[in-house]
Amino acid sequence: MLHTPVRLLSVLIALAVALPVLQGCGEQKKKSEIRAEEGTANIADLLAARRARIVKQLPTSDDPGDEEHPWLAWIKRSVTTTPSNDLRKIAIKAKKTAAADQAETLAKYFEAQREYMLNEKIAPNDYMREMAPARRDAQGQPWAVDLEFDAIFFHAAEQARTYTLFAWDPHDERVIRFFTYWKYVFDFVPRTSIFEDEVNRLCDEKLNGYCKTIPMEERPFQVMRPYYEGTIAKIAGYKAKFPNSPYNPLLDRIAAHYKIRIEKVPKFEEFPVLPAIRSTMAAPLGGNAVMWVTDRGITLMDNELRKPGVAPVVADKPAGAPWKADWLPDEGLAAQISALVQDVRSSTISQYNQSPIFIVPAPDVPVGYLEPLLRAAVVGPNAKEWPQQILVGRRRSDGSNRRAGFTISVLAADKAVPFKLKPIGAKKALTCTAWAVVGKDPFEAKGFKPVVWHDGDKVTTARLADDGTLNDAQTAPGHGDGDRLETWADQQTASMVVAVSAKAGYAKLLEALNGVAVKCGEEEGCRIPRTSPIFIATCR
Repeated sequence: MLHTPVRLLSVLIALAVALPVLQGCGEQKKKSEIRAEEGTANIADLLAARRARIVKQLPTSDDPGDEEHPWLAWIKRSVTTTPSNDLRKIAIKAKKTAAADQAETLAKYFEAQREYMLNEKIAPNDYMREMAPARRDAQGQPWAVDLEFDAIFFHAAEQARTYTLFAWDPHDERVIRFFTYWKYVFDFVPRTSIFEDEVNRLCDEKLNGYCKTIPMEERPFQVMRPYYEGTIAKIAGYKAKFPNSPYNPLLDRIAAHYKIRIEKVPKFEEFPVLPAIRSTMAAPLGGNAVMWVTDRGITLMDNELRKPGVAPVVADKPAGAPWKADWLPDEGLAAQISALVQDVRSSTISQYNQSPIFIVPAPDVPVGYLEPLLRAAVVGPNAKEWPQQILVGRRRSDGSNRRAGFTISVLAADKAVPFKLKPIGAKKALTCTAWAVVGKDPFEAKGFKPVVWHDGDKVTTARLADDGTLNDAQTAPGHGDGDRLETWADQQTASMVVAVSAKAGYAKLLEALNGVAVKCGEEEGCRIPRTSPIFIATCR
């Protein structure tokens, strides 16, 4: 009891000492809150004034005529008066508050906008990188209406720069520029710098099967359609969020422009519809020597050799009946191909001198019709310099629809090897000729025992006897670009021959080669050469 007054006195003294400190903290906190509130209000006022100023100058036309596009002219005028310095003054006054950080972030963003839109000194991704934190800070603030508009106008500005896209060329290469813009509409993050691979990933991951039937070489152009649609959707979302935005009239016109652009996206047709191929070796046709064999005609290196309804002109022979794709024997055609190839090969300045021939037939063109055309390309004194050809198909199993091919070396006439093949259940053997080998090395066609036989319906694997009998035969339906034949081929240690009925279509030839022509590996893809030669033969 004697100590109670002493304890009470100690408590009173402690409170007396602490009270001014607590009052000071409260006053300091109040000052910080005031700075933050004033800073936020100042930012809002500053950007409201900016908004009113630039909205007065909104473009009234969407037609550039002979001048700069009105949208670009408008944004360039707008960014010349960016309030970066004023924002930094606000940041100083509102120091150590969220408002100060917001003001500084906005100042950096507006500087980036000027460098991108006006001076064109930074890349689109750099501009968007500076926009991201400014948009994040703007959420729930009065100036969100401006930052969200800028995110949409980023796309409109690029459209204004390329407003003639597809006007003259359905394969306008400027679509490559839009890859950066696709990323932001589709929320897509690339993993590599390989354009085609990333377009395929975009299709697979973001476009919900849109690209399924689109050939790889057409995809960049066709992706513009969902891109335009996605931008229209972003405009609709903006207007729903900001129904009273002064930018909405311009956005309505931009959306209308995109609807027109959607109609400008070129129609595409895969022709011919190439058969599925297991190879992953690319077979691009641009700038290469190409032999097209379809019901629309036959061309080699852009030279039209056959055209429906037109009588072929063959040297030293009168014009015959008008050509039609009946795929009957055509000796004059083989002679024309041989002469054309020799003429090209004799020229040292031809763009085709160092190129193999890319063979692109329709799937139903009989192998018996194709064989003499392919063999004709290696006849003559210059043939040894150009034996390689590429059988072109389309890689469909992985969803890429990429053109791919099997490289073959066509054997000279004296190197081709005849042999017999007696199909299971047949009364007599067929006469076959091995006339090409898979790969770049023209091995001699001899000694093969393992055989793949495609009769146009089913595929048989067997051991070929000297009299043509198929021993140890296993027959199954065609497997397209599947891997069924790969297991069998992996077990063979000797040269193999892939034999196809002359009546079977080109698609059946590729089907017989799929799984046999090359091996597949996880890292290398389906492009690994086999250690034993793989020959190609036609049977009649």
